[in-house]
Amino acid sequence: MSKLAVDRLVGEVQDELVTFLQSGTIAEEDVVSTLDFTDLEIDDFARLKRIHFCLSDPVVDFVEKLPERVRSIKTANQRERVHTRGEIRGSIDWNQTTKLRHTDSYGDRTVFACESPYVEYDIPENLVLKRLLWVVHRTVERELASFDYAWRREQWSDDQMREFRRLYSRNVHLNRIRDGTDIDPSARDLTAARTSRELLYTEAYDIYDTYRQLQSGQYDDPDVQSLLRETLVVPERLPRLFELFCVFKLIRLLSRLYPQLTLQVIEPGSAEVARLESETLRMEVYHDQQGNLQFHEPLDDIEAETPYFRRYQDVLETHVELMDVFLDRGAGQALYSGRPDIVVEVYEKETDTTLPRRVLLGEIKYTESEQTFARGLRELLEYTRFARIGDTYLHEAADVDVGGLLITDGVEAEDVEGGIRHLTASDIPVHEESVATLLK
Repeated sequence: MSKLAVDRLVGEVQDELVTFLQSGTIAEEDVVSTLDFTDLEIDDFARLKRIHFCLSDPVVDFVEKLPERVRSIKTANQRERVHTRGEIRGSIDWNQTTKLRHTDSYGDRTVFACESPYVEYDIPENLVLKRLLWVVHRTVERELASFDYAWRREQWSDDQMREFRRLYSRNVHLNRIRDGTDIDPSARDLTAARTSRELLYTEAYDIYDTYRQLQSGQYDDPDVQSLLRETLVVPERLPRLFELFCVFKLIRLLSRLYPQLTLQVIEPGSAEVARLESETLRMEVYHDQQGNLQFHEPLDDIEAETPYFRRYQDVLETHVELMDVFLDRGAGQALYSGRPDIVVEVYEKETDTTLPRRVLLGEIKYTESEQTFARGLRELLEYTRFARIGDTYLHEAADVDVGGLLITDGVEAEDVEGGIRHLTASDIPVHEESVATLLK
């Protein structure tokens, strides 16, 4: 069986991502860790969305057209009333001048009340424009300028960034508008930009409105959904993207297997990627997290009883010592330590026990290789044997059912054997029975 086509992999993740984000039923932190650009180590979803916003075609196109458009930026002619002595600025308001000479400056014929004309740049439309450009400029300076990757240069070349910086900092019209840091567009400002006859301002409103809704989590807006679908998934990270594909498919499958459970809104900072719940059951789904389980076996807790184990214990202890000598840092001294790609825990609410009723441990391998399949199978068996809560090993607990699920991208292998199930990613939606036997 061939690997999943990349366009299908990307397309289905994009669609599911928008759906889950829109309903708030997936942990945004997991999205960040999975869809983050290679090597950027972004752990803030707001920051990630801001980067993707500035990489989107509407923003790039708007900035490219800006040098020509900004020449005809809109202003308002205003008149400011000033009091002068010995000089006249603009037209004299004789009524006010007479009052001034008979009150504060009695008898001083060198005092004038004048109406001095000036050009106002801080009009509502310009405030929206400047705030949008401030968001883009801040992201270019703090984020994009340091990204030396082809995908960045495709949207923002070095020359484009230099031109935008120069325009933003030196353009005489933009400089006369209040600094973007101090601008918080009001409803009146936004309405003025939205209803303007100038394309510069209506486009600025549309793009800034998309940014506001994106950052506030209003994923039901069509423009926000389009931006997420077009920019948020990074195809170059196929193994991680494949994991998210499998996680989404598994969550959908669990929803069908447990129709009495409802996907819950995930609060910020939650460890689980998704949670399903009813009056009697709670199901927690973890991705690249150990959940409430432990998969760590300290070496100090084990007494060596055989010559083989004593030799193995000696190797581990010597390894710790030599790591300190060679690299001046220690090494973990553990008999075993690991973490599954997927942990599903099912709890019965009416019981007093802290142990889950059922546990599904999953390992995902983006491969057609039988050798990688074999490694994944061994890892999965280790997870099922070492998984514990406190001092209780789950596979030894009479009231806990533990199953293992190995997901690959095309290995030809039997799908059921001894509490372990194998599925190919493309078959997840149609293999309800195989997964059901692990959880029911």
